Amino acid sequence: MKRQFGKEGGIIAFHGYQSFAPGEVTPEQAHEIGVELARRLWGDRFQVVVATHLDREHIHNHFVLNSVSFVDGKKYNDCKSTYALMRQTSDQLCREHGLSVIEAPEQGRTMSYDTWEAQQKGKPTWYGQIRRDVDACIAHSFLFEHFLTNLKKQGYAVKTGKYIAVRPPGKERFVRLKTLGDDYTEEAIRERIRAHEPPPRRSAPRTAPKRSYKIQHKPKKLTGFRALYFHYLYLLGKLKRPTASPRRRRYMTDEIIKFDRYVEQGRLLTKYRIDTWEQLSMLEEAIQNELDALCGQRKGLYTARRKNPTGTNLSPAILSINQSIKTLRRELKVCGRIEADGPAIRQKLLEPLPTPPKVKAPQKQRPRKWQR
Repeated sequence: MKRQFGKEGGIIAFHGYQSFAPGEVTPEQAHEIGVELARRLWGDRFQVVVATHLDREHIHNHFVLNSVSFVDGKKYNDCKSTYALMRQTSDQLCREHGLSVIEAPEQGRTMSYDTWEAQQKGKPTWYGQIRRDVDACIAHSFLFEHFLTNLKKQGYAVKTGKYIAVRPPGKERFVRLKTLGDDYTEEAIRERIRAHEPPPRRSAPRTAPKRSYKIQHKPKKLTGFRALYFHYLYLLGKLKRPTASPRRRRYMTDEIIKFDRYVEQGRLLTKYRIDTWEQLSMLEEAIQNELDALCGQRKGLYTARRKNPTGTNLSPAILSINQSIKTLRRELKVCGRIEADGPAIRQKLLEPLPTPPKVKAPQKQRPRKWQR
């Protein structure tokens, strides 16, 4: 056919397959269903070879379709609609023969039979491993850019563009995150990162069951910036501690005025668990990238609302983005203040305490002798 119509180049043939559950069909019945499927889908325009394989636990058919039609010489259009038609026709044939089909398949996602079978039997799959790694990176990320960085640290190759795609270590092809489920689209991941809260840094004391004593959990000691800020706030006398130092507080009146400013900085450091200058720089870069992405998204919503003012109400989405942008800009401003105040706070803690003026103790007077 190709030589007859002068279309010997390009795609030579298309390959499809049809699988059956183990033990449901005989080889003869599977081949009969495969031939009928090929006849209904392509028999009036294309040449098809149907091969039934028995090399696996499940019997399956392979279809090799000539890419050029023997009727008009037009090439076969392989797209999502033709794939959906193949699935619907196959399911219809299986139901006519009383065979099982996969009910309510996940939209927009394809997988091999081996992967599907492993999921049905509860066996681990590499799709499941990707989900677990993505979930872990989301839990330890404070912004979307930080999430991508954490994925790369796990050994994943990451491609960004219209869709986020990752390639696990040791694999040859990329997987789009949106194919993992509704919770793994870029918008859903951004929402999950914004919504999740950092895990608590210390555990409350617990009482062991049926025992009279309590198990005390020693809190993890803070380091880096967080330790610096909490220690400084303690010295300012604003943290309630039984061992507060009034002598230090007496010489820091000017700094006490800035207490609220230091508290805001300390909260930001605690929220994102920042302990080093490198982490602070990474946070600033991630916040700026997130701001740029949100501003671009907001611009698109403004354009859509301007072009179609009577269409879908986009105001709630715009208000939500505006609130996120306001929060991120405030955090970016606090990061700049930390860069300015951090070295000064450290220097103040290194300075020796001023020596209070010595007050001369009154001398004891000797009792006068009585004079006669």
